Amino acid sequence: MSVKNVDNKLISLAKRYSDALAEVAESKNELDSVYSDLAAVTDAINSVCEFKNFLVHPVIPQKDKKELLSSVFDGKIKQDTLNLLFILAEKNKINLLDTILYCFESSVNKAKNILEVGVVSAVEIDEDLKYKLKEKLENKLKKSVKFEYEINPNIIAGLILKINDKTIDGSMAGRLEGFKKVLR
Repeated sequence: MSVKNVDNKLISLAKRYSDALAEVAESKNELDSVYSDLAAVTDAINSVCEFKNFLVHPVIPQKDKKELLSSVFDGKIKQDTLNLLFILAEKNKINLLDTILYCFESSVNKAKNILEVGVVSAVEIDEDLKYKLKEKLENKLKKSVKFEYEINPNIIAGLILKINDKTIDGSMAGRLEGFKKVLR
């Protein structure tokens, strides 16, 4: 998932909502469908400015917000996802939705033993190299790997891998920076 709409300051709060929803969804074997619902709802709310403005407006009564959510989503998404929307509307926390989706995706990946890896390269990586990198990491880490690719010409050459909170810098720019530190 794209991190552009995720506010890092909200992750700990959003994670509580996400974890609760993930626990319920996993117990019902509905992780994938709840994730799809959550992604569709987030997209729908973000794509209609008036809809989002209505839901986040502090003066509009929660009852009206819940009625709107129900009229739009009832019968189209899992009840647990709709219940989360009701809770967020009650607490004026609809703004957490992007971050909850981000956290929920992490929960789904963890449940499926999938590891997200960020790959930064100076140029587009060809499919053969992507396959080899995936195969090598999956064998080494004993997990399925899901890549998020980014191109940054400033690294000159090589790759930077971002795995959880670790960064493995195999870029030419990183090596040059290391040489600068040694020469100082």
